[in-house]
Amino acid sequence: MSAISEMAVPTRRLSLPTLILTSTFALGANLVWLAYNIFLLPVQVQAVTSEATKGIAVGVLAGVAIGIAVLVNIVAGIVSDHSRSRFGRRRPMMIWGMILTLPFILLPVFVPLSLPTVVIAYVGMQIFTNVSSGAWQPTLADFVPVEQRGISAGIKGVFTLLGSAIGVGVITGMFAANLQSAAYILIAFLLASMTLINVFAMRRLDKPLLEATRLNMWQVLVEMFHIKRRPGIGVFWWFVLGSFMIYMGVSGFQFFGVYYIESVLHITKPEEVATAIQIAGLINLVIGVIFALLAGYLSDKFGRRNIIIISVVIATIVGLLFPFARTFVVFLAFSAFYGAANGVILSVDTALTSDLVPLEEAGKYMAYANLAVGVANGAAPPLFGLILNFQGAPTLNSFIAFFVVSAIFFVISIIVMALKVPNR
Repeated sequence: MSAISEMAVPTRRLSLPTLILTSTFALGANLVWLAYNIFLLPVQVQAVTSEATKGIAVGVLAGVAIGIAVLVNIVAGIVSDHSRSRFGRRRPMMIWGMILTLPFILLPVFVPLSLPTVVIAYVGMQIFTNVSSGAWQPTLADFVPVEQRGISAGIKGVFTLLGSAIGVGVITGMFAANLQSAAYILIAFLLASMTLINVFAMRRLDKPLLEATRLNMWQVLVEMFHIKRRPGIGVFWWFVLGSFMIYMGVSGFQFFGVYYIESVLHITKPEEVATAIQIAGLINLVIGVIFALLAGYLSDKFGRRNIIIISVVIATIVGLLFPFARTFVVFLAFSAFYGAANGVILSVDTALTSDLVPLEEAGKYMAYANLAVGVANGAAPPLFGLILNFQGAPTLNSFIAFFVVSAIFFVISIIVMALKVPNR
């Protein structure tokens, strides 16, 4: 059981450079995740499977790998909560997770592409990036004061979007230019450098917790299922449920956007697909960055829940309109609104999570909250892959069903947030 005493809520305001530098890990991690989820994994699977099974293969592989990664994320959070390392609670696991991720990112550089190679590289990448992520997530609650968490989460949202843009725009461009090996090396370099910058910036903030009790692996596994009764903890769990529904609605399209461009917009040449993804990614980046920062700042002033609800309403409407995007220009217009809503969710959802977690077990409870993202990222691909490939290759009708199901998840999230989570 946890032996960590109650901790004081941080009150010392941090400088803007500190808020920025302690957020850079988001760029490296999301570059890796989005490069794989949106482009690399679909392309790799397509190369080693058939047209009729690629959607199911992507869905099953992503679902299994992310499901494992979710559990790893919780374990990493608990272990870092109980760390007594003189290098701090969070930094050692961030470093080790990054180091162990690199061989899996670089595997395709040295080994020919095959289904086993794709599986090993993707599963290994998901596991060890989540070791680092599980230790990094609670830093928002560890040392950022409540009145700065919105803007801090907004900055993290910006880095998330920048990582996504590099992961999609730059990496797809390098593949289009037949620079595949260089692309994998760039991904590995940016993950390593962004992690090291973040770790260095935390050196005076990430303090060892000497009263923490170190846990062996069996105790860690027991601690995963030990939920203390706390005042107001019910709100946290309702929030996790609402977030899960949001990410179920959001997660599907990131895995299958390439197939929408090919099947509905009829853009099929590899270089044209790569260009289309780059253009859409750039627009989403600019819009998302603006709204992530703006929403994070406003949430510090006016509360976080209502901002989340408004953004989900927008995502619902845009999702239902997406099947009418039969040209690339209309597709870009809808993507811009979707990008704005996504930027808001990225920043404000994270800030509200840090407000609700118990500080002394921030790693554990931030990881529980990450279940909303991780389980959704694991469950959405198989579900939406089956929807798209139910009658064979993806079609317009299968994408209509795809977006209707997404809208149902969004509506459920709005109801849960409105009824069970206060505007704080």
